[in-house]
Amino acid sequence: MPATIDVEKAVEAAGGEQEIEFKLRRFTNDVRCLQSIRQDLLRQYKEHWVAVYEGSLAAHARTIEELRQQLSKKGIPVNQAVIDFMARERKAMLL
Repeated sequence: MPATIDVEKAVEAAGGEQEIEFKLRRFTNDVRCLQSIRQDLLRQYKEHWVAVYEGSLAAHARTIEELRQQLSKKGIPVNQAVIDFMARERKAMLL
């Protein structure tokens, strides 16, 4: 059962089941938030990167590097924010 042990260690390293569930719920809510305000963001921040965290717009910038710097300055974990590029035509990207 090595695979089970590895999963248990990974869950523990991530802060436990409750922490994982909390972060997944927050991420899901942030995705919904971004979807609900996307048209407004497209008008205001066309050709900008935006980040949503804890249900609101956390940062916007012309480059992904600038966006990451802004998030870091605010103490927002970059890997927990929902990040998207505001363009009329959507493209798939791996960040």
